Amino acid sequence: VKMLPHPAFERKGDDLYRDVMVPFATAVLGGEIQAPTVKGKVTMRIPQGTQGGQTFRLSGQGMPRLGKSGRGDLLARVRIAVPKNLTPRQRELMEELARSLETAALS
Repeated sequence: VKMLPHPAFERKGDDLYRDVMVPFATAVLGGEIQAPTVKGKVTMRIPQGTQGGQTFRLSGQGMPRLGKSGRGDLLARVRIAVPKNLTPRQRELMEELARSLETAALS
């Protein structure tokens, strides 16, 4: 039997790997997103300060284990969704935040 590659999931044994998009503000502040799995969407908690490329394990959301009970895991790799177009007010706020962070880093 030959398995065709899935466009969104990468399989390694019973585990699946998938990139999940996390809004910039959610990565900074923390929160929840709806992560796609092979069985549908699940709520995934994103801790404050999550970095792009960070991987989270969603237990039991992978492929069924052949000849055994249970399922593998889904390893969700974070991709940060950075907004492309900001309103003038959003840009102003981001610039203020950037100055504040730079000042704090130099202290």
